[in-house]
Amino acid sequence: MKISIIGGSHAGIACALRAREEFPEASIVIYEKQKIIGFIAQSIPFYLSGNSDFLKLSSYVTVSDLVKQNITVKTQVSVNDIDLDGKTIEYTDLLDNIGYEDSYDKLILAVGSYPSLPILEDGFQEELYIVKKAEDADKLKKLMQRCRSIIVIGGGGIGVEIAKILADAKIETTLVHSADYILNRYLDKEAAQETEKFLESRGIKIYTNSVVKNIKEETVDKVSGKKISHVFLHDDRELITDGVIYTTGFRPNSFLVADQLEIGDRGAILVDEYMHTSHPDVFAVGDCATTVLTNIKAPSYVPHASDAIRQGEIAAVNLVENKVKLNKSQGTFKMNFDKDLTVCMTGMSMARAILEGFDCAQISIENEYIDSDKYYKIWMVYEKVSHRILGLQCVGTASGIAATSDLISLAIQEGLSVEDIEYTDFYFKHGFKKPKGFTKLLADEIRHDEKLKKDN
Repeated sequence: MKISIIGGSHAGIACALRAREEFPEASIVIYEKQKIIGFIAQSIPFYLSGNSDFLKLSSYVTVSDLVKQNITVKTQVSVNDIDLDGKTIEYTDLLDNIGYEDSYDKLILAVGSYPSLPILEDGFQEELYIVKKAEDADKLKKLMQRCRSIIVIGGGGIGVEIAKILADAKIETTLVHSADYILNRYLDKEAAQETEKFLESRGIKIYTNSVVKNIKEETVDKVSGKKISHVFLHDDRELITDGVIYTTGFRPNSFLVADQLEIGDRGAILVDEYMHTSHPDVFAVGDCATTVLTNIKAPSYVPHASDAIRQGEIAAVNLVENKVKLNKSQGTFKMNFDKDLTVCMTGMSMARAILEGFDCAQISIENEYIDSDKYYKIWMVYEKVSHRILGLQCVGTASGIAATSDLISLAIQEGLSVEDIEYTDFYFKHGFKKPKGFTKLLADEIRHDEKLKKDN
C-alpha cells in the first residue's frame, strides 16, 4: 500500500508515525514545502521573548528521525495538482524547479492553513509581518530590534501573546481588534476584560470595535531609509507606527481539492469521526479539516495543535477500515503571558451555549493566596436543570491553574455534572484563602446561587 501525506506539520507527522506502526510494509511518503518539518509555531513567542532555545523548541522531529522509521520525506517541494479519481500527485522540486508525478493508494491531506489578512483599500503588503513559519520568527525579531512602536492587528490568542511580548521589550504597543472585546472566540466578556486590564496595565493600548481600513507607508529619512506606517481605522481615526504585525487568524488551505471534496465551515475540508473526506480513499487532518466539538451541532473550523495530532493518528488507524472514532474536541486552549498571567478555557462560552440552544447559566468564583497577591478567577457555564458542565474559562496568576482546563475538558467529554466532580479526591490546596479546591467552590456557588433565586 502506498500512503501519501501532503504536509509535514503536527498532523502529517503523527499520521506517518502511526501509519508505520499500523502498516509495517506500507510505503509512506510525506511532501512538505518548507525546509524543516514539524515546526511548532507556538515556539515563536518564546523566541521573541528572548528564549535562546528556539531551535530546540521549534521542532520535535527531524527528517532523519522519520527516515529511520522507513518514512520518505520530500522537503522543499510544492504540490501543484491532485487528481483524486486518478490517484496522482503532481509536484515541483523548489530547488531544481523540475516537475514530478507520483501515485498513491491512500491520501492524507495535512496541508494546514494560511493567514487570513484584512482587505485594505491599497492592498498594503510591502512590510507584511505574520506569525506562522520559522522565517517569520527571524523577520519579527528584526522588526522588534528596529521599531519603537508596533501595531498588532487582531486580538485573538496569537495577537494578545505577541502584544505582551512587545510591551515587555519596551516597545510602544497597540492592539487593534474588530470585535467588542479581545479573545471573543474563546472567552465571554468578563474573562476577556480581566485579560484586557492586565494588558493595559503593561502599557498596551487596546482599540476594540475597530476595523483597519487602510495602511500607507511613508519614508521619513531618505538616508537611513526609515519608514513609518499610517494605519487608518474604519471611523477615520489614524494611528502612526513603525511597524505592523498581522495576527488576524487563519483559513484552511483547501484550494487544491475544493472542487473535488465536500467543503465545510470557513472552507475547511469536511471530515467524519474517522477523518474520512467525501472521497473514500482520502483523509484530511489538522488545520485544513473541520472539527467536531462537544455540544456543537455543526462541524466547525477550529485550528488547534493538539487536535491535529489526535486527528493524524486516527486517520492512520482507519486507513483500511474504520476502527477508532475520534473523541469530540472541547476546544481546550491555554495562553501564557510568560509567568505573569495564565488564560485557559475549554468547552463553550456562555454566548456560544445560548446560540446552540442550551438553557444554561454561568457562575464565577475567585480565590487568592493568603500571603501574596496571586489569584485565579473561574467562570463556568452549565446546564440549568442537569448542572451538566458546558464550558470553563480561567484567568489568573496562581501557579498550576491551567490544569483546570484539562480536567474540565475531560468532564465535558464524559458529560459530567458539577456534582459529579464536587467531591473528587484532589490534593489539598494549601496556601489559598479557600483551600477546598475549585470544583467544590463551583458546586457551592451554584447551590448558593440557586437558593438565593428560589428565596427571592
